[in-house]
Amino acid sequence: PSKTKSVAVVMADEGAMPLEPEMDDLPEFANDTNKELHRRMKTKNEQLDVVRASLTENKERIDSMQKHLDQVVAEQQRTQALVSAKIKEIETEDHLKQLAERERGRFASELKKHQQEIAELTDKVAGLQTAIFKGNEEMDQFKLQMNWNQEELEQWALAARQKEEDNLALLKYTKADEAKMKDLNLQLEKMQAAVQAKQAELEVEITETQAKQIELDKTADDFRKLHAERRELVGQWE
Repeated sequence: PSKTKSVAVVMADEGAMPLEPEMDDLPEFANDTNKELHRRMKTKNEQLDVVRASLTENKERIDSMQKHLDQVVAEQQRTQALVSAKIKEIETEDHLKQLAERERGRFASELKKHQQEIAELTDKVAGLQTAIFKGNEEMDQFKLQMNWNQEELEQWALAARQKEEDNLALLKYTKADEAKMKDLNLQLEKMQAAVQAKQAELEVEITETQAKQIELDKTADDFRKLHAERRELVGQWE
């Protein structure tokens, strides 16, 4: 019966009760066989207590590891969501940067076109001014060389009026060209201001993109450190 009770104690779950206290002492009439059996039962009972303590410790360790694993999984999911959001944000900023680059290219092309037009008008105005100056010189020479009789004077007056009309027409066209040049200069200034504004926006986008990239790299590095710590902790438990 004592042997059967010892086996029952070993097979019991972790909530089983230990051996009865009164079994620690044997009656004086107990023989050597009973004493040996009693000693073996006490040894088994002590071993069972050690196993139960180890089982409780292992259960606590497993519970602790499970809680830590749950925390690591939650942190991993949060970090992954953050990384995904950062990647999406960087992709959006890259798209805006490309749009700004194309807009700047278009402004640069229009600026070059207007600069060419201004250069052409400048050459044209210079040519007209040279022609006016040359005509005035010819008129002065003509006055000095002509005979100042009435008929010749009338001819000279007629020629002078014609020349004056030509000069007025030339001046009219010159003023029109100057007005157009002024308008083109205003457009050029606006284009240059727009290009500078786009350049400033592009520089801001580049700076923000670099900052976001640094933040993303740091987030990824933190995630790798967290993963390494988890692996190290799991390795220690194992």
